Amino acid sequence: MASPERIYQGSVRALSLVFVALGLLILISTLANGGGPLSVGTLLGIAFLAVGAGRLWIASRT
Repeated sequence: MASPERIYQGSVRALSLVFVALGLLILISTLANGGGPLSVGTLLGIAFLAVGAGRLWIASRT
């Protein structure tokens, strides 16, 4: 049986990857539908990517 710490770290990484994937999907969808660089979809996509990448980076350092 896995330790609670290992389960927690795995779930943090999984959720972080979900955030990165959602960010990419939002960006691709926004750009495909003609959104500009300051559109809400672009800003949200970048925010989701940043949160997911940041969480992955922090999780890898601990």
